[in-house]
Amino acid sequence: MSPTPDTTGAPLLEADGVSIQFGGLRALTEFRLAIRQGDLQGLIGPNGAGKTTAFNVLTGVYKPTQGEVRVAGKRVNGWLPHQINHLGLARTFQNIRLFRALTALDNVKVACRAQGALHVEGVDFGAKLRGAALNYRDWWRALLLTPGFMAEERELTRQAEHLLEVMGLSHRRDEEARNLPYGEQRRLEIARALGTQPKVLLLDEPAAGMNTREKADLMVLIRKLRDEFSLGILVIEHDMKLVMGICEKITVLDHGETIAKGAPEQVRSDRKVIEAYLGDNYLETHGGAA
Repeated sequence: MSPTPDTTGAPLLEADGVSIQFGGLRALTEFRLAIRQGDLQGLIGPNGAGKTTAFNVLTGVYKPTQGEVRVAGKRVNGWLPHQINHLGLARTFQNIRLFRALTALDNVKVACRAQGALHVEGVDFGAKLRGAALNYRDWWRALLLTPGFMAEERELTRQAEHLLEVMGLSHRRDEEARNLPYGEQRRLEIARALGTQPKVLLLDEPAAGMNTREKADLMVLIRKLRDEFSLGILVIEHDMKLVMGICEKITVLDHGETIAKGAPEQVRSDRKVIEAYLGDNYLETHGGAA
């Protein structure tokens, strides 16, 4: 059973009146969004509407020129992406970004180690791993293969193997990322994002390049991830069948401005959305009244 979205608690991710300007170009205007645990929301609009810009602002790639971004209740304007990630926000990219020469397993292990939240036999290795990532004090443990280091490696491997299994990639465990089919590279990128143990997952065009069967499987998978990991999920996607099929709430951007927000049935029959993005042909094909 799908979790009931927490409509009363504080948002895990919130954009409050966020705008960003590049020179004289206003790429995002008064953008508002709230993602809570159990949410599965969509962000759509024509090319150049500001969708990826919104993702970049939310994840710290860009600093907003106006408004606030809050993650887990903390104002993160000006924070670096890895700092925001440690608060529980992870993303994938429109253009796949994997360590192409590493195996599928090692791609996910890198993410698990970066988060540094291991618990082995009641011992919290989190502080050790975070310290090692920052100042390399524990390099000798890896060099000497100490029992503590080997315990961490076993736990990293266990976590990474579990995520590969969830994503249907166990059979690709030892293959280099660059040798995986495109659709499986997409899944591997999601597995790597999950390795950072997020509370909110942002998916930037996860179905791009996938065939019809892969897209259908992806719809099932996204719901499964939301339920199994108790996530809030925000999806950018041009495939309207996917968006309308899985998202419970959709925000529509056009030239950086929000032109509609609501349930799929409301959005797809909104005249502004039809004119700016969907077109009358979509309405005729899928039904609904403007």
